[in-house]
Amino acid sequence: MTQTAIIVGAGLGGLAAARGLEAAGWQVRVLEAAPAVRSVGAGISITENGLAALDALGVGDAVRERAVRALPEGIFTDQGSPLHRGFQLDSSAIHAIHRSTLLDALREGREIETGMRVVGVTDGASGRPSVTIEHGAADPDSADARDERQRRRDRARGTKLGRRIHRALEPGDDPIDRRAEGRASRAQVRAVEAARFETIEADLVVGADGIDSAVRKALWPKARTDYSGATCWYGVVQAEADSPSGVRQYLGRGAEFGMEPIDGGRVYWWGMAHARMGRSSRDELEAARARFDTWAPEVRDHIAATPQAGIVRRDLWSLATPLRSFHRPGVVLLGDAAHAMLPTLGQGGNLTFEDAATLGILLEDHSRDEALRQYDRERVGRTQRFQQLSHRLARTTVQARNPVLVAARNGAFNLMPTMLAELAGDWMLGWRSPRHVD
Repeated sequence: MTQTAIIVGAGLGGLAAARGLEAAGWQVRVLEAAPAVRSVGAGISITENGLAALDALGVGDAVRERAVRALPEGIFTDQGSPLHRGFQLDSSAIHAIHRSTLLDALREGREIETGMRVVGVTDGASGRPSVTIEHGAADPDSADARDERQRRRDRARGTKLGRRIHRALEPGDDPIDRRAEGRASRAQVRAVEAARFETIEADLVVGADGIDSAVRKALWPKARTDYSGATCWYGVVQAEADSPSGVRQYLGRGAEFGMEPIDGGRVYWWGMAHARMGRSSRDELEAARARFDTWAPEVRDHIAATPQAGIVRRDLWSLATPLRSFHRPGVVLLGDAAHAMLPTLGQGGNLTFEDAATLGILLEDHSRDEALRQYDRERVGRTQRFQQLSHRLARTTVQARNPVLVAARNGAFNLMPTMLAELAGDWMLGWRSPRHVD
């Protein structure tokens, strides 16, 4: 009998997981909280490890065809003086692509059930794991959704994009659906369509619903998210004469700016800066201009060329403490739901692709329960290392505001031998399939 899976979340992680599980012979349904699938963000940098995982998922060549291959041009001061020249090795190349282009490649031919919001989850320790879904989620741009985002700021944690958990487990609650005792260990989703509940059964539930994962909140109720003290603007502009042909990064006092070419003759830029939580602006383009108005001319020019509709701002959050396990009986997490980290390493998406490829391979080669145990062994330690390093790097970049520390940091970049920097990346970029044999 074909095994079935419900994937919660239709972002990069959910769609990648769907490909991996289908390749393993599973029947998959993808549920998305938002009323329509849309890309949130701008560009994404796919490094060697992420591309290897996408190859394992069968979409690597499609990404190569669409993306721009770019090498690092270097790290610069906020005034444009070089701190460190880019690495000119093939292993240091990235494939830069707009998120919507990548989503299209992953989504090709797939049906996604939208407006399905998770409101509760139980695992399968004593029966059928279940995910309770509310059908007909509100538009994330509605007043209700904006109010919910404000509640998040007020309590220093919360939800986004319509993913709102109506009832999380409280201390003393029984996490197991006792009505399921004595039945086969399958996952199930109870869905609310209009005013009714519907039970959708499956053998596995995959939580790929991001940093505010409702799946994680229900089964890992002690896990919390932390605000990093920084915000980030993301923009996409048409390439100009002074646009980079590779990846550039600029470091200033309490801020960082980067840009790279992406598909469609465009440039993706990002600007991270120290900021109080929730300090959004009515005009984010003007806010970004003001924050970087003394930086190098090419930085200012790319921000100024950005259309109002082409800029997005997001406060930067991460998991306060890494999870010790990414699975419960019949339920597994991947991507930001499992190991949300700061974007300072540019590895969040790449690790998500690794998760999806690893999970699919293990589910093809092993029973469900053994696959989930091995998934923990493959993924927890590696992703924790990235989480820790991303926080340490943030302290020397976007969180560095002391002028003495900034000067010391800049001096260290000037003294850093290129070879050491290249070797430091080997473990990062060296993802291997669980089937790899030395």
